[in-house]
Amino acid sequence: MPERIGDLSYMDSSAILAVVHEHRDSVLALRIVFSVLLAIVFFSGLHIFRIRKRLFERDPQVAGDHYGARNLRLWQVILVWILAMDLLIMALIKL
Repeated sequence: MPERIGDLSYMDSSAILAVVHEHRDSVLALRIVFSVLLAIVFFSGLHIFRIRKRLFERDPQVAGDHYGARNLRLWQVILVWILAMDLLIMALIKL
């Protein structure tokens, strides 16, 4: 038994190497998942950019739908897309 909770002296080197080996095996799967998600988010952003006129044009049924409100909705979508891209790129770089 270890003398204190944070003491790693009781762990042998084979257990530590096994954990490192398991981590190395999972990195490839994580890279594949994050790469696929990056491609999906990237092409989704391109698609939204292509149809932005249909998505963010004036709605005649909404009384307070003016240029500022439409522009704000567009920029909210753009910022969420940028943050999602940043998150996935940083996850790929850190792996």
